[in-house]
Amino acid sequence: MSNPYKLDPSYISGSKGALFALHYEPVTRTEQTPCVIVVPSFAEEMNRCRYMQTLLAQAITAQGIALLAVDPFGTGDSEGEFEQASWEQWIDDTVSACDFATRLGYNQQSMLGIRLGALLAAAAAEKRDHLQQLIFWQPVTSGKVALNQFLRIKIAASIGREEEAGTTAQFEEQLAGGNSIEVAGYDVSSGLYYGIQSAHLNNHLSLTGTPIHWFTVLASEERKTPRGDIQVIEKWRENGAQVSHQTVIGPAFWQAHERTLAPGLITATAAHLAGELNHE
Repeated sequence: MSNPYKLDPSYISGSKGALFALHYEPVTRTEQTPCVIVVPSFAEEMNRCRYMQTLLAQAITAQGIALLAVDPFGTGDSEGEFEQASWEQWIDDTVSACDFATRLGYNQQSMLGIRLGALLAAAAAEKRDHLQQLIFWQPVTSGKVALNQFLRIKIAASIGREEEAGTTAQFEEQLAGGNSIEVAGYDVSSGLYYGIQSAHLNNHLSLTGTPIHWFTVLASEERKTPRGDIQVIEKWRENGAQVSHQTVIGPAFWQAHERTLAPGLITATAAHLAGELNHE
């Protein structure tokens, strides 16, 4: 069975260096063909989510929808080192991805923010006009909470090696001195650290004109969407945003070291993009 898309890898110009782009173009395309721009997650989660991204591309290109994935500066196959990356740079790179989609002829654009990528997508959406929608996969609502969880990896690794674990205050002292901090093989700069720390979905409540479609992956039917996520959704709705929320059952594919898939999320997202998702 042949692929329902043409795969075109290329490098595009970012504000700080060349960015690697993968363009999944439907075999049948018109001037109205929509495009989904993937805004990836952070560090190792980005790698763990890549195959889910490929599965989504296969599913939606079969429906005549394009997918564009661009590695932010300092990640993947893009130029730069991770320690040179900053949060503002990644927002700019997300906007550059949208600009590239426009040059490819896609005037109907949506962004899919995966985990921490949801915060990047929301920030970039404020710099874009006429965005069709934002789609979130298991979004990180608070960068500070996510950063604390990430730092626990560093602390746990130090304890495992019987080294001094360090504290957040000590890490921030290193950053203030112009140094990066190394966590799980990633050198995090102060520009990235403090950018993530200050990021929160509630910083973007002005996005009332852009529909948001929020997918939560739960391990079983007995599980519930985290209360903090519900509070953010309610706050956005109270502010006038159109937020639809759907839960799907599946594994935490962004956490697993082995390739782990959540086919229900692919099916639900493709159905939504085809106009079949019923709003709450």
